[in-house]
Formats: sequence, C-alpha cells, structure tokens
Amino acid sequence: MLDEVRPDEVTLPSLGPQGHVGRPAACLWDFDGTLADTEPFWIEAEYELMDMLGGDWNEEHARRMIGADLTHSARYMLGVAGRDDVTPRWVVDWMVDRVTGRIRGADELAWRPGALGLLAALAEDDVPCALVSSSWRPVLDAVLERLPAGTFRASVAGDEVTCGKPAPDPYLRAADLLGVAAEDCVVFEDSVTGSTAGQAAGAWVIGVPNLVPLPVMPRRTVLRTLHGITPAALYAMRGAAIIEAVQ
Repeated sequence: MLDEVRPDEVTLPSLGPQGHVGRPAACLWDFDGTLADTEPFWIEAEYELMDMLGGDWNEEHARRMIGADLTHSARYMLGVAGRDDVTPRWVVDWMVDRVTGRIRGADELAWRPGALGLLAALAEDDVPCALVSSSWRPVLDAVLERLPAGTFRASVAGDEVTCGKPAPDPYLRAADLLGVAAEDCVVFEDSVTGSTAGQAAGAWVIGVPNLVPLPVMPRRTVLRTLHGITPAALYAMRGAAIIEAVQ
C-alpha cells in the first residue's frame, strides 16, 4: 500500500492540484496520429516526393518515419533514394509545405475518436495542455487555426528544439513553457518514437496506437481509443499507475 512506503525508499510525483495524486500538472499532446489522423497526408507526400527523387518507397519505409524528427526522416529518404545532390532541408521544406496545404485545404480533419472531447473536458477542469509535435511550425499553426482559441496553452514544433523525438527535448520544452515538471505530466502519443520521448522526459505516457503497435511498458498505458475517457478516468488510471510503481 502507498502508506507502507517509507519516504526514504521512493520519491513520489508531486500531488496535483486539489490533492489528487492522479491529477497531472499538465497534459502534453502529440499531433499527427494522436490528435488527428494526418499520417496519411505525410505518407502520400512521401510517395510523391520519392517518385520525384527516383527512389523506391513502400509501407515499411513509411512506418519507419512515423513520429520521427523530420530532418532525420529526410536523411533516411535521401539515403533510400541514393541522392546526395539534394539537401535534407529541401526535403523537409517540400514535405512541410505539402502537408500544410493538405491540412488547410481539408474541409474537416479526421480527429481521433475522443480526443477533442477529452481536450475540452481537461480545459473545463483547468488542466493545461500543450501541443508537442515533430511537425514543423507551419503545420502546427495550420492545426491551431482549426481549434478554439486557448485549446493549447503552449505548443512546441519540431523545428524549435535541438533534438527531436525520440529525445525528450520537445516534451521537456513544453513542460517548461507551462511552468510544470515533465514528470508530473501525462503525454498522449501514438508512436513508439513519441512514447519513448515522453518516457525519457519522465512523464507517464498514454499510448493510443494508430498505424503502428505500441507495447505496454512501465510508465506507459496503452488504450485502444480515447473515446469515453473522461478527466476522472484519466486521473484514476494515472493514480493507480503511481501507486503500483511504488508498491
């Protein structure tokens, strides 16, 4: 039991507001594949670009890119295409421009089930949220334009950190912008790369798999969907995970 653990044996995460052990200081959300099902936009752009570059592309290559830092992904694509006459920055700029155009041109985005409802409920419960993505700033701005003002109190794009996912830097930066400790946050992710980043930052990760499977790991809870998940359910899951970790 929690009260049987001596203070010198374990350091508990700080209690959230209102003294609820499971209530996070903030929630940090990945975008592509977690908040909205925009991975198909990226995959279509990858196939189009690789056709231009004269390289062969397939589903396995596309899955390797999910959640990854865009500069790393660009280098990977150029390696597959065998092109050393094109810079990674050109590839990233082309991809970002194409995906931003798709987002702005879409009548509706395919929001992941339950995501917008949970975001709204967290705002109602005064839990701050940040958007944290490997996508670069133009993509995030196109997304934020579609959401009510104040949905996210902060956002971190892939071109605003030195090291992108799977490094913890994006999530550490988001927590810092919100004025909270990353280990007191919940991270929502759909990819192994992003989940690794969240866990490396010290956060508890809720994985909601989309195109790639996510194994259950310490400090990672995997759900089939966010549909029906309320703030109370989120706090209960996190509280149970904290208690289990110290038993």
